[in-house]
Amino acid sequence: MKKTRKKKKTSKKSFNLKYIIYILLLIIFSLSAFIIGIIYTQKNYEKELKKTQNSIKILQEKIKKLKKSSQKQEKKETYSSVPSEIMDYKKSHNTTIILPPKTKEKPAFIPLSKKPKLVIIIDDVSFKGQVKKIKKIPYKITPSFFPPTNRHPNTAVYAKEFSHYMVHLPMQAIHFKKPEPKTLNINDSYLTILSRIDEIKKMFPKAKFINNHTGSTFTSNKEAMIKLFRALKTENMGFVDSKTTPNSKAKEAQKEFYIPLYSRNIFLDNEENPTYIRNQLKKAVKIAQKRGYAIAIGHPHSITLETLKNSTDILKNIDVVYIDELSKNK
Repeated sequence: MKKTRKKKKTSKKSFNLKYIIYILLLIIFSLSAFIIGIIYTQKNYEKELKKTQNSIKILQEKIKKLKKSSQKQEKKETYSSVPSEIMDYKKSHNTTIILPPKTKEKPAFIPLSKKPKLVIIIDDVSFKGQVKKIKKIPYKITPSFFPPTNRHPNTAVYAKEFSHYMVHLPMQAIHFKKPEPKTLNINDSYLTILSRIDEIKKMFPKAKFINNHTGSTFTSNKEAMIKLFRALKTENMGFVDSKTTPNSKAKEAQKEFYIPLYSRNIFLDNEENPTYIRNQLKKAVKIAQKRGYAIAIGHPHSITLETLKNSTDILKNIDVVYIDELSKNK
């Protein structure tokens, strides 16, 4: 009887030990599987992370390339039309024209302050980069924006960043093979010109003046200028004659339809170098000191804007004002 009991106890212990071993093995297997799963997941995560990082790098490189391409294109577009305006001015001044005898021009207004006044207009403003550079100039600059086209579609949007601005309206030129879209021509009817001026005013509601882009043909045609001044009068707008021709009929048109009228005295950047630009600015200051005010026109070349930014020393004894502030002093 004693021997039988011992056998039962031994077999029971053996069963319990096997059961414990099986449980431990199961736990070990489960832990191993869990660890392997973590390692596998971690490896997959690292792979996915690397893929994501590589994708981000590729995207960043593409963005950099697009930015460089955009900047190159902007630089190319920014100044493609500028030489044509200067060319129009130079060639029209080399054309033989019979001019009336010169008369002494009276100042258009009596200054309200003792200091003479200078208006600096930057023509051909079209792109965001130009806007940023103009804003860095530490005195009053009047930007003159091109109307929107496919080449520079956002000009009306950029104009909203300024409290004072003008519109640089393309007009028919003697020497210009590639005019801007909707360039005003001498054969345009009054209604066509009125429609264009109305469109301009809606796109640029704060604009109180326009000036001509090129326009040596248009501004030397009395009938065309009368139609333009009549249209501008309906919108309470004035005109700044860029003087791309010495035979402008702006003053004759003003006799028919009186609007505020000014003429450019100096082109700042016919030559693109700082010494020339500073000398032209000094000439503008001397004209202002002599007759009470002067109007200087430049273009959004980087060298022009940088030179103006660094030329505050030339303007110490003069008030630099916006074009519409000048007209208030009349």
